[in-house]
Amino acid sequence: MKRFTIAAAIAASALAFAIPAKAETMTMLTSWDESYNAVPVFAQEFAKRLTEESNGEITVELRGPETVPPFEQLQPVSAGLFNMLFTHGAYHLGETAMAFGMDAVTDDPAARRDSGIFDVIDAHYQKRNLKLIGVFSAASGYHILLKQPIGEDGGLEGRKIRASGTYHDLVNELGGSVVTLPASEIYSSLERGVVDGAAWPVFGAMDYKWFEVADHMTRPTFGVTNLSLFMNLDTWNGLSEEQQTMVTDIAKELEVEGRKHFEGLWAKEDKAMQDAGLAITEFGPEVGDRIEGIFAAGVWKQVEAKAGEDGKAFHDLALEKNLTAE
Repeated sequence: MKRFTIAAAIAASALAFAIPAKAETMTMLTSWDESYNAVPVFAQEFAKRLTEESNGEITVELRGPETVPPFEQLQPVSAGLFNMLFTHGAYHLGETAMAFGMDAVTDDPAARRDSGIFDVIDAHYQKRNLKLIGVFSAASGYHILLKQPIGEDGGLEGRKIRASGTYHDLVNELGGSVVTLPASEIYSSLERGVVDGAAWPVFGAMDYKWFEVADHMTRPTFGVTNLSLFMNLDTWNGLSEEQQTMVTDIAKELEVEGRKHFEGLWAKEDKAMQDAGLAITEFGPEVGDRIEGIFAAGVWKQVEAKAGEDGKAFHDLALEKNLTAE
């Protein structure tokens, strides 16, 4: 009987090694389709590496904005209808502005993590049953496309600017008025003169062909475009410690590698936009020297208003670590 038991144990052990662990398929909800360059660089690459490094134990299927509209994606991931979310912090300002604050934080992946900022943001989202996995920088910020160049006021006095919540405070501070429009209506609104300009990340004019209906782009740029990756907290807690480490390490790698990749993309995009006819128009000296601070102040205003004490703690820490322009 003893020999049978040992033999059975050996056979079972051999069988365990022969049959791989049951594969798990996760779903990642993304705020953009794959035509947006951050999706292949960050979301698809993260999914690919996770599958490879887990030896196929974890696979990831991406679902785009056609599944759930971008501004409505936080809650279904929190509820566990999807396992992960790749998005921008400004897309869920109606619920919290915490991750949006990263757009006002210095663009240094290592310093961001070492500062403790990640822990503060993560703790905030865990209250919403979400785990912060990574924040990926596009190595560039924002600008405003204009039909006419900057005038004597040095800012946006009297101009109607299409702007999401990301830019409201900045546009108002510079004397402009905000017009809320979806991205799909920017082209026609510029073409018909409904707006005088449109605020957007520096990437985008080429893909959307806005250079056909706007002649200028403002400089200097301001802020940093960041994309956040969250995981449903129950999904995270269901991973082994080894798998959790794997997920975190992949995110850390992409925070550095993806940012470097985007530096090259940005250089090409900037040249392409100018070649397409978008001329640079500079903010006036008084505005240009303060543009980063103006943008950051607007971001922190929303973070503290919509994330409460957690938002204030985030802002205070960024100031203490000298990681914000304000």
